[in-house]
Amino acid sequence: MRLTLLFLLTAHTLFSQTKQPALFRWQDQHARKHLKKYIVHDTLMATSAATLHISYNTKPGKPYLLMLHGMGANARTNWSSQIGPLSKRFNLILPDLIFFGESTSSSQNYSVEFQAQQIHEALMSLGIADSLHVMGFSYGGLCAAMYNELYQPAVKKLIIIDGPVKFFSARMADSLAKAVGVAGMNNVVTPVTIEGFNGMKQAVMSSWFPAGKSFKRKIITYFFLPTKATRDLQMSYLVANETHYRSYSYNINKTPTLLIWGAKDGVIPLSVGKALHAAYPATTRLLVFRKAKHDAHFKERRALNKAVIAFLEGQ
Repeated sequence: MRLTLLFLLTAHTLFSQTKQPALFRWQDQHARKHLKKYIVHDTLMATSAATLHISYNTKPGKPYLLMLHGMGANARTNWSSQIGPLSKRFNLILPDLIFFGESTSSSQNYSVEFQAQQIHEALMSLGIADSLHVMGFSYGGLCAAMYNELYQPAVKKLIIIDGPVKFFSARMADSLAKAVGVAGMNNVVTPVTIEGFNGMKQAVMSSWFPAGKSFKRKIITYFFLPTKATRDLQMSYLVANETHYRSYSYNINKTPTLLIWGAKDGVIPLSVGKALHAAYPATTRLLVFRKAKHDAHFKERRALNKAVIAFLEGQ
């Protein structure tokens, strides 16, 4: 249950309401404390067009692993099950993507390229932009692939977890949304009704979520509604530029890539992972978790962490 809540709830800093439920404050305090246990540096960095919140380690002798979160959370919440185990083997770099968590921008640039470029600027400033691994989940998987497209010589290995990369389409998204009783994928990403919340839960979560209507309404009010306008703009941008993003190879043909998918994913279906593997068989491996949905990094955290370490260390 704790992991389900961590997957769903995000940082206090996302919200402006003063009557935030205690559970939300507790969750963020827990996530911050967990992050601080393993990650030394936690700061805001100015780039050319954004202010990035980024947490990272720089211990000599450890390889770097850039970890990009999905639309449902900030970095410390999304990767709560990975931070401890992976920090033992790698210097983790955990930015909040722009327009998420504590990362902000006055720009109205909702492109995936913008995300990758601003993160790269921050890493250049830190002197750690070369010879790193990159891993992303969901929307962060697309951002990770874009980072590899733009800066491939600096990337050693790439990991995409349930990412809408190349073979995902708006038509596919809306079909999946309708399958869980929701009008469109925007309402799965940011539901504003109980019906939308239930559809999101069915598409995303493998485990039972013990919440009545009152608690669901609180989650909608304090988690989804404050970010819905921005998420809708991001989603609309991706749909409007679908052909553009499907045209990229993301340099997957040049970079050893691990594809990780939940077989029952109701947001980014396994067919996308299979298509990526079929298109680039020489450079990709596909790992499928049979019982997972869009939550393999939570539900199958131990096996997933083990697989990530083995892949990045060349086993």
